[in-house]
Amino acid sequence: MNNGKLFEEHVREITSTLEGMPSERDDEVVQSWLRCLNDHNLDPEHKGAARIVPQNVLREHQQEAEDLLRTARFGMEDLYRRVNTMGYVLLLTDAKGVTVDFIGDDKVDRKLKRAGLYIGAEWSEKKAGTCGVGACLATGEPITIHQSDHFDIAHTPLSCTAAPIYDSSGLMMGVLDVSLLMSRSEKYSQALTLEVVKSCVRRIELANLMATRKSDWVLRLNSASEFLGVDPSCAISVGDNGEISGLTHGAHQMVAKSLGKDWKLSESFVGKPFEDVFNFNFNDLPFMLDAETPGEQALEMRGGEEVIFANVQAPSRKKIKNNSGLMPAALNKIHGGDPEMESLAGKAARIVDKQISIILEGETGVGKEFVAKALHEARKKKGSFVAINCAALPESLIESELFGYAPNSFTGAHSKGKIGLIEQSNGGTLFLDEIGDMPMPLQARLLRVLAEREVMAVGAIKTTPLNIRVISASHRNLKELVNKGQFRQDLYYRLNGIVLSIPALRNRQDKTWIIQQISAMVSKDFQLKFTKEAETSLKNYSWPGNIREMINVLELCVALNDGNVVELADLPDHVKYIIAAPK
Repeated sequence: MNNGKLFEEHVREITSTLEGMPSERDDEVVQSWLRCLNDHNLDPEHKGAARIVPQNVLREHQQEAEDLLRTARFGMEDLYRRVNTMGYVLLLTDAKGVTVDFIGDDKVDRKLKRAGLYIGAEWSEKKAGTCGVGACLATGEPITIHQSDHFDIAHTPLSCTAAPIYDSSGLMMGVLDVSLLMSRSEKYSQALTLEVVKSCVRRIELANLMATRKSDWVLRLNSASEFLGVDPSCAISVGDNGEISGLTHGAHQMVAKSLGKDWKLSESFVGKPFEDVFNFNFNDLPFMLDAETPGEQALEMRGGEEVIFANVQAPSRKKIKNNSGLMPAALNKIHGGDPEMESLAGKAARIVDKQISIILEGETGVGKEFVAKALHEARKKKGSFVAINCAALPESLIESELFGYAPNSFTGAHSKGKIGLIEQSNGGTLFLDEIGDMPMPLQARLLRVLAEREVMAVGAIKTTPLNIRVISASHRNLKELVNKGQFRQDLYYRLNGIVLSIPALRNRQDKTWIIQQISAMVSKDFQLKFTKEAETSLKNYSWPGNIREMINVLELCVALNDGNVVELADLPDHVKYIIAAPK
């Protein structure tokens, strides 16, 4: 087909859109054509040459875009190294569509300039019609305008992929465009190019936020914890007053979505209190500085149940207050100075008010339920604490006990039905002890409950919404059970927000404190005391049964002792025998 017929068909297709005729073009292209016709009064029969602004005008645009130029240049150079072999050139325009920076092939310099892929070229929709930069500026969205998508027939050999660049207050600074002089491929071939350009823009915006908000807290965010350190999807800065001071565009979109707003219509979130956006106390941000696991890095969004992971950077040249002063009282009570338990309490404090699942690992008897209760008590919004021993419930009853049942739903069911233990924990904490012993069929039902955040009783037809924090515990290694096919992998990853390992009693360095705490618990009428020999025996015994065994031993001491002083002779023989053995 000759150029004349191509031109006629192109003009005919554009004018038919004004008449409301259906089009196979992307809707973004059709809307741009309509803007060119209705808003800008452009003539589809006009073959417009590329418009290059005079040097003095270009300098004015470059001076106004100085911050954009400085921030974007490194990203552009990195991107060009990856795409130049495929014939692409890069344009950086300001918010008015004027190209303020350009990277291209010197060998085809004249062709690029003639096509408008050159510094000083003006690519606003009003001047150039439908094009990558112009449509991007008009919609605020990344876009590819491929060949005959262009309004002006002179631009139809080009393939242009563009993405907007926003400043930290939410205003569009400019557009990064990657273009080909000629593409022999279909439009779908540019899908990967679009993702590469969006990725480059994301890094440019992040670099701009990091450079301009050094005196604020900066939170680099990602929905997947695995990529948080290497490729955050967006970022937010927060001032000392607890108000948001800046956002990348991705963060602006994320916050708007979480709050149920259209990001294009919503106001800037700069100045909004941090706690209006995240279900997290701003003063607890120091806890996240040394976060090592996904659970410690998780933040809940307001207005929904979405969890985002954050890498926190403290303000430069500022002293951060000691985290120990922020430790909830309930977590201070789970140890007496043991380093491992102190570290566990510090990790727990960072996630205590997040709706993140927790796995407590440790030998039988180390006090997993005690730690679980402390985690529950440390929360600002406590609700009910419901503990379920998955190993103790008969398999025939566990389903009705966990999920409850509707009235008269089966033979022997109560006429009023029964609320299950999971629903009883609604608004609070569900503690699943010995989760590794839960039957596989019930693991599937539990997974659905956790994934959907709702529970359905046996025999019921309606679900009940849930707002619970799940703490699981097992003396068995759940990861090994998954590898053996004895525990569902998908349930494991749903429960595995963070793993807190409780050390065995024999390895703890705060045994004296533990002895004092248990003594006070088992001897309510008097203060139990120990001779030096008795205390030494208790501290040096290996305690295969852990804290549970120590409770039994000290209860026996209380029962057999007439006074309030425990001597070596009052201890069980096996405890004394171990101590008396030669070292």
